[in-house]
Amino acid sequence: MKKQFEDTDFDASLKKLNSNLMWKTKHKQDLKNRIITDIEKLDFQEKNKNPILSTRIKKVSLIRKLAYSSIALIILFGLFISSAFVSPAMAEVVSKIPFLSSIINKKSISDILSEELKEYNIDGSSITFTTKEIYITVGGTEQYYKSVKDEIEGIVKDILQSQNYDAYKIKVDRYKDMGVDVPKKQIEELEKWKKKDKEILKALEYVNKKYNPLQLSVVSGSDFSKRTVEIEIPDTESKSTEAIKKEVTKIIQTTTREQLPVKIKKIDMDKRDRDKRWMTISDSITEELIGKKDYKVTLTGYSINPEPRIDIWTSLTSSNSSSRKHGEQIEKVLKEYLNSKEMQPLVKNDSYKINVYSKDKKKIN
Repeated sequence: MKKQFEDTDFDASLKKLNSNLMWKTKHKQDLKNRIITDIEKLDFQEKNKNPILSTRIKKVSLIRKLAYSSIALIILFGLFISSAFVSPAMAEVVSKIPFLSSIINKKSISDILSEELKEYNIDGSSITFTTKEIYITVGGTEQYYKSVKDEIEGIVKDILQSQNYDAYKIKVDRYKDMGVDVPKKQIEELEKWKKKDKEILKALEYVNKKYNPLQLSVVSGSDFSKRTVEIEIPDTESKSTEAIKKEVTKIIQTTTREQLPVKIKKIDMDKRDRDKRWMTISDSITEELIGKKDYKVTLTGYSINPEPRIDIWTSLTSSNSSSRKHGEQIEKVLKEYLNSKEMQPLVKNDSYKINVYSKDKKKIN
């Protein structure tokens, strides 16, 4: 799982935010189902974990890629917007606490935009959120791009306005392939190893059935020949990792005549479940808090170590006379949301904290 944020790493983690932090919208596209589906099926999934068989090639993609943050704490980074006071609008919103509960059945902005922009050949992969900006790329000729740019901007503005999101800027650009030309020989080499990896995975179907791994994959670096079989299994598996490793190695050698290193990793299932639940919770509040200026939220995140917590950063300074009240109001809204009947299957009986910070890293709640 992603590396968790610790208090002692506060400054280091914030520094990382300044480099290539981007939130891919496809992650958000699952949001409308993730809350409801996780609530309805969480217990079922715990009892019926299906094995995952996959081949992952860690190689430069032939198509454009979007940068991901590898820190589970950080879900979205926003521009710092300075403000001197807590606005009357904020106080009014807080007085109507249940507003966050309404997002449980609400479509995410990314879903709505994807649906409304289909006719322009724009889907979730063409829509990204960077800081407080919605960035949309349009395929086709330069002439086509120019003919639809203003229309697309108008549609996005209307959608944001209808959802009361006033903190996002919009940028529509023409898609330009950022990929690199890959030599034909390298492509052929890739195809050859992909075929071999399929044979290996097929040979390991026995392992897949026997140990019910969380993930079983063949991983390759830049050199295709340097591949490793990686297997994640529940920590409840009684057999030692060395015994499993020997068994898997023997199957690979016998079936494919390949000699590949095998890595076995036992996963703490309780921790994995907790991380999944709190990532879903964090995702569910991000769009609402980041997208509305009244909340003055610039960053949201979560951690499960040593116990679950939600971290919120604002654009207010700690010296602001109203920052304490603002932080306490945000905490009150979030507690109301997390204590709602709908969210209890995700929160469960976890003891959690909510931390609201100022722009200058001071706790204001």
